Amino acid sequence: MASFGISAGQAVAAVWDKSSPVEALKDLVDKLQVLTGDEGQVLVENMSQLFRSAQEKSSFDVILSGVVPGSVTLHSAEVLAEMARILRPGGCLFLKEPVETAVDKDSKVKTASKLCSALTLSGLVEVKELQQRESLSPEEKQSIHESLLSVQITGKKTNFEVGSSSQLKLSITKKSPLSLTGYCDPIPCLSTPSPPHFSVAFVSLVVSVPL
Repeated sequence: MASFGISAGQAVAAVWDKSSPVEALKDLVDKLQVLTGDEGQVLVENMSQLFRSAQEKSSFDVILSGVVPGSVTLHSAEVLAEMARILRPGGCLFLKEPVETAVDKDSKVKTASKLCSALTLSGLVEVKELQQRESLSPEEKQSIHESLLSVQITGKKTNFEVGSSSQLKLSITKKSPLSLTGYCDPIPCLSTPSPPHFSVAFVSLVVSVPL
């Protein structure tokens, strides 16, 4: 099992759903408890109960979802946003999800690029695929009734909380009196050339860095 960068003393949440085999889930939890040690915390949460559990904001260093072997977990935008909320600043989310290899408007399954976009929209940064895509097992394909691939993706929470503030030092200089030199009557000045117009474009960048 990958260590997911988990170290002793950290708080880790393992999110599972109805597709997760019970024995595989127990095995994952046992390994996580070894990694976090006596000073750490491992919470096991069913995805359907994630909102009802009302976890406090910034509670976990690491969240794992869909990584239980045999799982075919699909993450909604609401679930991703909730996971981002309960991550601590600088914390990491690791998820595994089946994806479509081509765009299908009628499918509930995302493509890998749409899944990465959903993670970015939830507020995470440094979103990227972790490893080569894998084919689903026969049991996984039967569970979701589609021919898909499986991807592992990670995202990191920013090192600050959304809505946090800090005091800014402002330097205010006294303006000089307004000069009317060169003032002209509005009517004759209507023929004065208008100032140039500029076009502004906005771009979104996703930065990916190696672990």
